[in-house]
Amino acid sequence: MHEEEPTPESEAEPTNGAPDQPSAASDSESEQISALSPEESLRAELAEAIEARQRALADFQNFQRRSLENEKRAFASGCMDVIRPLLAVLDQVDLALSQDSKAVSVEAIFSGVQLVRDEMCRVLDGQGVVAIDPEPGADFDAHHHQAVMHEPSEDVAEGCVIRLLQIGWVHGDMVLRPAVVAVSSGTPSESD
Repeated sequence: MHEEEPTPESEAEPTNGAPDQPSAASDSESEQISALSPEESLRAELAEAIEARQRALADFQNFQRRSLENEKRAFASGCMDVIRPLLAVLDQVDLALSQDSKAVSVEAIFSGVQLVRDEMCRVLDGQGVVAIDPEPGADFDAHHHQAVMHEPSEDVAEGCVIRLLQIGWVHGDMVLRPAVVAVSSGTPSESD
């Protein structure tokens, strides 16, 4: 048996059965480009570059606008996440204020205020806000404490907190408000 060898003509035919010819569109484009003078060709390229630049600028302006809108939405959403839990605290304050002032005892008022404070602390804790509440004798930390006075002390070492004057608050590693403290200046001298 003799196998037929493919002819060069059959190898040249494309697999889809159509002869391999450049498209009419690319022929007309190349004719237009070759028909243009070098100056006209450069002007056409410049016009294309200007148009591409304008499209890129418009895309960038749209991106900036969408980014700003997304930032505003994220800020509003973050505010709502903080405000919603605070509404429960406000409800408790309103409830306390709606009581008959003549029928309420001091102990009941104190207890109500304590409940409102506990609820507020719960809300803050839920937002990741933690109290800075140093105990007497704790080392003074300039990042978390604000010393407003120095006092001599026999019980507390120099440079340590004697007492807390106002609680501070921290959120993550960001100090919202430092704890206001009195710091020991060491043992009192005989002249004091």
